[in-house]
Amino acid sequence: MEFMPGNFYNLHPGNRLKQSVGCAVGQIAEALNHVMFPDMQTTVLLETMSGKGSEVGQRFEELKNILDRVEQKDKIGICMDACHMWDSGYDIVNHLDEVLEQFDRIIGLKYLKAFHINDSMNDRASHKDRHTLIGNGKIGEDTIRTIINHPCLYQLSFILETPTDLKGHAEEIRVLKEQYVWDKS
Repeated sequence: MEFMPGNFYNLHPGNRLKQSVGCAVGQIAEALNHVMFPDMQTTVLLETMSGKGSEVGQRFEELKNILDRVEQKDKIGICMDACHMWDSGYDIVNHLDEVLEQFDRIIGLKYLKAFHINDSMNDRASHKDRHTLIGNGKIGEDTIRTIINHPCLYQLSFILETPTDLKGHAEEIRVLKEQYVWDKS
């Protein structure tokens, strides 16, 4: 990735298993500090998680604790995942602005670099992580439209992450492009 500058390397922070969250956060940050270096061209993104099992990263505070310990602050960021956010308990359907305000207060919007676009099969706070096609789940097409056109988000890299084939992805991308209203000129 270093030969193609400006890339994002997105990863799930990990699981704590039987450790405390604090111990796991320390190990995640230590591993990142071991592999990241000052001149790197790639930005590492920690993904928001649904909280299934012993996942680390379901709360903004957990991600913030990792970021605080990473030495290369200008080479780290966050990728929000719609399904993970919803399944972890953040009400992005009815209170997206408040969720973004909370994120900004805890982490800072300057760290938000990308967004996984998808829907969720589950009720909010289910902690299950079951992606579905946009409009076929509990998040809904209206919320996805709001996300991709939100003044704090529209300039992000959006990554479609739904369980379908290439033809299905092409159709979802076509629909999303029709709903994207920002003039980029």
